[in-house]
Amino acid sequence: MGYNMLMDCDKETLILSDDKLFYTLEGEGEYAGIPSVFFRLAMCNLTCKGFASKDSPHGCDSYISWSVKNKMTFNEIFKFMEDHKQVDKLKKGAILKITGGEPLIQQKQLLKFIEAYIAKYDHHPVIDFETNATIQPDERWVEEFYASFTTSPKLTSNGDPEEKSYKPEVLKWHREVGSGFKFVISSDGDINEIWRKYVDDKVVRVPKNRIWFMPCCGSRKEHVERAPAVAEYAKAMNVNFSPRLHLLIWDMALKV
Repeated sequence: MGYNMLMDCDKETLILSDDKLFYTLEGEGEYAGIPSVFFRLAMCNLTCKGFASKDSPHGCDSYISWSVKNKMTFNEIFKFMEDHKQVDKLKKGAILKITGGEPLIQQKQLLKFIEAYIAKYDHHPVIDFETNATIQPDERWVEEFYASFTTSPKLTSNGDPEEKSYKPEVLKWHREVGSGFKFVISSDGDINEIWRKYVDDKVVRVPKNRIWFMPCCGSRKEHVERAPAVAEYAKAMNVNFSPRLHLLIWDMALKV
């Protein structure tokens, strides 16, 4: 498919977080352990204040994604990727992990960016989105760019009102295209809510083999302490368990 080679990449922009793009291993969910170029966009439509803790007083575990905003032109992004050898990594098979914040807030510009990337580098990257599943993705992501989606739906414990954080029709779309569903587990109440709203709900009906439970933690110490209980929940409910490898391997503190 031919893309618009005449797009003005010195004028088209995206708003990125402070850490912009970086190469690492995916830490969670279905793709845990796979080399990935993280493309972190700024802004989110949720706050997750319910997750506030000593490690993360603002709640959100990616606070800089909406507290720090960097408007960059497409060409500035391309130069950054080239300078950091990220295009080479993508061409060798690394996943382009589009995350946030909530990246689909900027999906109109993202579609243009991916078109421009393919036209510039003659390369179709493997794309996986991380989304809170409150915004309907454009069908082009699946039909044209073969993107996959890893959803991270927010439960009542996140502190946002349900009318903002729970969108059954969007969740149904994700189930129909085979998206993964990651849930951060902190209590028995989370399990009951997941079953009521995501498994048993007549519209959403997520299959258990597309669900991953993860411990709610912000350090290696917390992960080691909390993972065994969450693993037992996963065994009992016949769903997948996901570690949080970035904490286990590098003990990365939450960025606040």
